[in-house]
Amino acid sequence: MSSTSQTATTALPSETSKMSGNIIAVAGAVAALVGFFLPWVGFIKNGALVASLSGVRVGASPVVELAGGNVLYRGSPAAYLVPIVAVIVIGLSLYAIFMRQQVAEGDGFVKIGLSLITLLVLWGQFARAQGVAERMGVELQLQYGLIMVLLALTAMIVAGVLDIRVAMAGNPAFRNVLNALSFMSPATFMVTIFFFIPVVLLLALSLTDLASSNFSDPWTFIGLENYRRMFSDRFFPRILANTIFYVVVTLGVFNVGMALVLALLTNHIPRRASFIFRLLWLLPRITPSVIYIVMWQRFVQVPPHGIINQFLGWFGVEHQPYWLNETPWLFVILVNGLVGASFGMIIFTSAIEAIPKDMITAAKVDGASAWQIIRDITMPMLRWPLLFVTSYQTLSLLVSFEYIMLLTNGGPGLYTTEVWALTSYKRALGTYFGSNQWGYGAAWGFVLVTIGAILSIVYLRVFRFDDLVQEPKIDVL
Repeated sequence: MSSTSQTATTALPSETSKMSGNIIAVAGAVAALVGFFLPWVGFIKNGALVASLSGVRVGASPVVELAGGNVLYRGSPAAYLVPIVAVIVIGLSLYAIFMRQQVAEGDGFVKIGLSLITLLVLWGQFARAQGVAERMGVELQLQYGLIMVLLALTAMIVAGVLDIRVAMAGNPAFRNVLNALSFMSPATFMVTIFFFIPVVLLLALSLTDLASSNFSDPWTFIGLENYRRMFSDRFFPRILANTIFYVVVTLGVFNVGMALVLALLTNHIPRRASFIFRLLWLLPRITPSVIYIVMWQRFVQVPPHGIINQFLGWFGVEHQPYWLNETPWLFVILVNGLVGASFGMIIFTSAIEAIPKDMITAAKVDGASAWQIIRDITMPMLRWPLLFVTSYQTLSLLVSFEYIMLLTNGGPGLYTTEVWALTSYKRALGTYFGSNQWGYGAAWGFVLVTIGAILSIVYLRVFRFDDLVQEPKIDVL
């Protein structure tokens, strides 16, 4: 009897929370629908700009009309998110109330996610309306329908939180997953704000013809026209080949290859000497980019200013050209590689020093040579650092163009050393042909992001990432 009473007592709060969460969600969604379909206030007195969702005549962007000295604000197609989200939330909530015995784990996340997205969209619309009001020199007023929608979306977020709490109480495994996700939430938030949302905006921008020549006009969506134009560009094969050559050679020779060699060498010399050696290799990385490139330009200048040519003159070499015109790729790779090698050197050095000394001592006792220790002990223990450095440096090289722009600006000549990221920058921000073509440049940038994501997946497969993060198993004898 006591056990039964205790079970009933613990089940009651969950059932109450389940009902209250879904009732709040339904009420909020209905309020959002009502707020959306409230009648439009026709002519606004006193020259005020009214931001409203109700009675919207949908346009591609906010429009300001002057009628009898009054200002009217119209919304955008994004406002239709409100009724769509409201209908979805009503359906989920009613299904949970009448058809399910318990709240599904995903219901709360769906309600919170959809409501937050809609809130962000409405906030963006309000910000645009505020900008319009400031330009027109009028007051901004929020119409009561919009206020009701904002409050209703907040209520749906609260309902989602209640659903998650109920699911956690009824499913310990789900609670453990949420606890793990809570530790990841700060990093997830940063990645979402500074990566996923910009990628979505980049994709949207790439589907428009936005440029400095039509910046004041509403966005015109042109579909995949920018991508068709990009792939049909007659210089596209050269830019693609330049990018592949630059990434593969710089990554293999310097960012991973030389970094690994430097880490192995500096771990076999006295500690103080290795510290000074690593510090010297870090100097290119901590040197400001402009100063670093000016130093290299001084190296490759023609006589009597070029240091390389002065050195060659001491040995009687008569051919002393401007080396950036003779061998541009050599210096592009050197300039970037010396900076990239220092990063991998630090990562590999830390990983090598973390290898238990007992393993190396036992190998030496068994008569293993230095090469055998590196091959059979050190390298297998470096799979994780190799995955990290290779992935990180590949993505870094794909999007890097700063040193190339400062050193050669993609030359000499036409697209000789121009890589994908530099092309994207020039199209979008470099007044390409006298105009900033933001939509066209965004198409180049989005393809580059896609390539980076594909390469990351390939690396995870090649280095068997699942095995690296697998929990160690204890064999029972």
